[in-house]
Amino acid sequence: MTDARRGEPVLSEPVLFSEDYYHKIIKEFGYSPFDLQRFDFSLGGLSQEELNLRYLCHHAADLYAVAPAANRIITTGFGMSGSPHMATASHIMKMVRLQGAGEKCQIVLGDLDAYNGRVRPYSYTEELADRFRIFSERLGFDGEKGILRNQRDHAEALTNMYLLGRYTQESDFLAAEEDNHGYYAARGIVDESMTFRRRLSLALMASDFVTLGQTYDAVLVLLGVDEHKYVRFAQEVTRRFDGDAPIRGDFTLSALYARLNSGFNGHPKFSKSIPGSGISVETPSEEISRMVQEDDCREPALSPVFQLMHQMTYCSYEDLLRINHDCAENNERWNSEKKKFSDFLVHVKELWP
Repeated sequence: MTDARRGEPVLSEPVLFSEDYYHKIIKEFGYSPFDLQRFDFSLGGLSQEELNLRYLCHHAADLYAVAPAANRIITTGFGMSGSPHMATASHIMKMVRLQGAGEKCQIVLGDLDAYNGRVRPYSYTEELADRFRIFSERLGFDGEKGILRNQRDHAEALTNMYLLGRYTQESDFLAAEEDNHGYYAARGIVDESMTFRRRLSLALMASDFVTLGQTYDAVLVLLGVDEHKYVRFAQEVTRRFDGDAPIRGDFTLSALYARLNSGFNGHPKFSKSIPGSGISVETPSEEISRMVQEDDCREPALSPVFQLMHQMTYCSYEDLLRINHDCAENNERWNSEKKKFSDFLVHVKELWP
């Protein structure tokens, strides 16, 4: 398989999100490094120590943190190619916690993204959006205090996507290709090239960010670190706004990047489209227990189970520090914790409508 854009081979091996990958991204794009000094401020009810544990890095989140609370908002979203896995649930939980600390929050249910980017039937994306909404609310997200919406019914974002088009360049779309695109394309999960429908999905995602910037002075996007190029895409386009642009680009667009959960069975991360890569709401309860118990990795940074523990609101920061030690020791407390955690995951699974 070759890259239709450049005539080069498409990489079908996964990009593993190791520390080397993280530091490469940090060096290339100027993000804050992942170490204990990475956050030197608190945010959304989380101390800097807990931020350093639960998140990888941020881009200009310090500017968001000093903006008046009434003029700032945190947003995230999901491309709904299928029912959610537990890494998706962990993202919702992060938003629930931030909302509970008083932050204005938005969750976008990417029905049109799934329709275009993943070529899902329209009726299927309608149904999934309704179920994701219920799931988010059952996990604790308050749609009255925050924003919980699909894409198809939000006319302002669709209009702004068209207005953004005037300021895009071919290179913007090519530069926004996900690092693991070749891995997914080789498995027939996504289009090999940057097709028009994939461009529409990317442009609408950027418009979701920019549309918030018409109301708020500071927008903080919560994403996995593998999606950092999407924020850069939006930033590059808004920098080109001129006097003819009917929408503004003079707002702060920041990003808070979560670590990615290593996938089971050697996959780079949890994926709704790759069976066996993660635990989803459709994984049988006994299979959840088996997968959790069989994780005997003694390196917490590489353990799919420990990573999921600290991504979800499973326990306190102090407990996580203890569990980190138990995972490395692979002791009886770790085995006992895995049993408790598998029960927790089954509970989350049962919240899916």
